[in-house]
Amino acid sequence: MNTIITFIKKNKLESFSIFLIILLALCLRLYRISEFMTFLGDEGRDVRIVRDLITKGNLVFIGPQTSIGNMYLGPLYYYIIAPALFLSRLNPVGPAVLNALIGTFTVLLTYFIGRKLFDKWSGLIAALLYAVSPVAIIYSRSSWNPNPMPLFALLCIWGIYQVWQNKQYFWLPLVGIFFALALQMHYLGLLLGPVLGLFWIVTLISINKSKDLLRKKTFLHFTLFAFLSFFILMSPLLLFDLKHQGMNFNAFKAFFTDRQTTVNLNPAKSDRFLPVIYLTVSDLILARQTTWAPLASILILLFSVLIYLKSKWFSSLKTIFVWLGFAILGLSVYKQHIYIHYLGFIYPAIYLLEGALLGFLLKQKTLFGLIAITLIVFLFANSIIFSPVRENPNRQLQRTEQAVDLILKESDGQPFNFGLIAKQNYDESYRYFLENKNTGLIRGEDKIVDQLFVICEDGANCQPEGHPAWQIAKFGPSHVVGQWQIDYLKIYRLVHTK
Repeated sequence: MNTIITFIKKNKLESFSIFLIILLALCLRLYRISEFMTFLGDEGRDVRIVRDLITKGNLVFIGPQTSIGNMYLGPLYYYIIAPALFLSRLNPVGPAVLNALIGTFTVLLTYFIGRKLFDKWSGLIAALLYAVSPVAIIYSRSSWNPNPMPLFALLCIWGIYQVWQNKQYFWLPLVGIFFALALQMHYLGLLLGPVLGLFWIVTLISINKSKDLLRKKTFLHFTLFAFLSFFILMSPLLLFDLKHQGMNFNAFKAFFTDRQTTVNLNPAKSDRFLPVIYLTVSDLILARQTTWAPLASILILLFSVLIYLKSKWFSSLKTIFVWLGFAILGLSVYKQHIYIHYLGFIYPAIYLLEGALLGFLLKQKTLFGLIAITLIVFLFANSIIFSPVRENPNRQLQRTEQAVDLILKESDGQPFNFGLIAKQNYDESYRYFLENKNTGLIRGEDKIVDQLFVICEDGANCQPEGHPAWQIAKFGPSHVVGQWQIDYLKIYRLVHTK
């Protein structure tokens, strides 16, 4: 605390600037968060699991299932959001607010690390552009397991940098913890592995050359602790696999061996390098605008080479280049569609590089300084113009609860079965409120009762009578006796046809 106070006194303008940036980041992420947050099947599933962890003590050994490969993540995300759901009295907004706070802290940490790796201007610019980034805002205001990944990825890289450059080997166990956390947010965190491994090897080679046996012994001891901390945090998945005949291991094996649909392990045959780069630049730097992505990519590459040659930030830039290089290489051999949240483990790297480039140019007393100021203003304004806070909120949480309240009223206190008709959703979000409000919900697999409520998200052409969805089909022959509408949701009450 004394160090922070001393820093603020010596750097009043810089401290005030980062305070405003963090305040801006927090406001953009918390603005009408209950209306903007995503609350669909995945989010409903998560809070149902965490609610049972809180209220029933049901320990969790696996996390969400991946959309590709049928693999399970670890359960750490559930334990991370549990306190937030508890403190919010089981309101799903609580975990969303926690993610907003994590996202804001990541902006602050980006400033701190940017300042250490480069200089204060680079740190401030990186934090500013990260704070207003539309993609960063979108993935910081909902409760979803990939959303905290930028924080853990940044901590991983900062930790291994401390090991490599500053010989602070006590960071190694922390790196093991952060790597496990990153992996349990999303398995694309595996692409951090080669980065960490490379700098570990470089550090070991340096120690061997110095012939300092004490340093080597200390390094290897902390390496052992790093592996232990990693495996302890990953142990729930190991226990799950031991109990389920290696289900996750077999899914991983199939993912990497079935190269027709998943990965092409020969990078030379990949045609996705440029699309990955353009996606990264357009979504993270140009506020999701694709027009100037090719030109911007070329300019970033050229300026990166220039600044590497002209600046004294060799080690810092090497760290960022290796981080981004392995990421682009890994994503380029992935055959499935790449969504922007897959890149969560390099969000901070993009803004650190952006901050370094603009910060270096800003310090030049020539035309380059003016160019830097122009670019900073343009990128900031572009992000504000296309900011997601300017869009209409989805109100998914409110609409879901309103639909459940209507069912509760129309069921007249009698038990009912429930079904959902939706192309891109499933019923966990509705089930969360149906169960929390102690409605008369009876699952069809448990018992068929006298009435069925069906929510349709597919618009005017919805036909619940005779629909093949399992929960509806199991109810048997039925007809509609009541119909209501909330926004685009259609809600039907059906009874058996005699």
